[in-house]
Amino acid sequence: MIGEKLETGNQIPETKDELKEKLEEKSEGKDKKMRVVKQETRDLLTELDDAYQLLRKTQEELIIKEKLSIAGGLAAGVAHELRNSLNIIGISVQYLHEKFNPGDERREFTKAIMNKVEKLNSVTTDLIHFARPHNPLFKKSDIHKILDRALNLVKFKCIVQKVRVVRDYAANLPSIEIDNELIEQVALNLIDNALWAMPERGKLIIATRTFPENNFIEIRFIDTGCGISRKDISRIFDPFFTQRENGTGLGLSIVHRIVEEHKGSIEVESELEKGTTFKIRLPASQKE
Repeated sequence: MIGEKLETGNQIPETKDELKEKLEEKSEGKDKKMRVVKQETRDLLTELDDAYQLLRKTQEELIIKEKLSIAGGLAAGVAHELRNSLNIIGISVQYLHEKFNPGDERREFTKAIMNKVEKLNSVTTDLIHFARPHNPLFKKSDIHKILDRALNLVKFKCIVQKVRVVRDYAANLPSIEIDNELIEQVALNLIDNALWAMPERGKLIIATRTFPENNFIEIRFIDTGCGISRKDISRIFDPFFTQRENGTGLGLSIVHRIVEEHKGSIEVESELEKGTTFKIRLPASQKE
């Protein structure tokens, strides 16, 4: 019987309860090992997913850089040829315009040509800004003052379009090393994009916050406009891609380049008919 000592060379010391206890211990040990294996598997899958997302983001950045590089060379050549021709056309038409007497109906045609020349000059300026690498002049600056300056430049447009502007600025935001003019250009481009998406009423939120542990700040431009479709959102930083009828498609490419020259990053999130958010992160110091 179980529990009795048998004199057959081997002893079976376990009682039924002891066997049960030992089996339970083994089972618990296996369960514990299984939980450890499952947790390790989950951790590994998380790490793999993070690595994949980082690789995908890096690949997207490299593709954008390559496109910008190729387009930059093309833009430089085109801008040079356009500007030379436009200068000649502009001077000639201006001369004719001044020769016509006030009230001469031909002045309407020369005026229309001069307006188009001015528009094309603006396009060539964008091409030059896009093609020419910037040499940022970094200095400690108050990002809120730069954002306020950009907003003041479009204040009238906001009033006309009935767009409410909300400044959600972080308190005690530290000064950061940036090129004031270039970052103001970034802000103006993104604000202009937001206003284009809200021709009649809307809300524009400009928010800032700081991440002291990583030594960078974040600026978000949030609008309640028409949004960007999924198929277009992956192309918005491509040179010459635009949703505007009269756009050059260089504004966001220039923004991307400026942010990159500041060793920062820019991301976009959007949903059709709900709005768009551009998120820029800039290091507090260019030396670190």
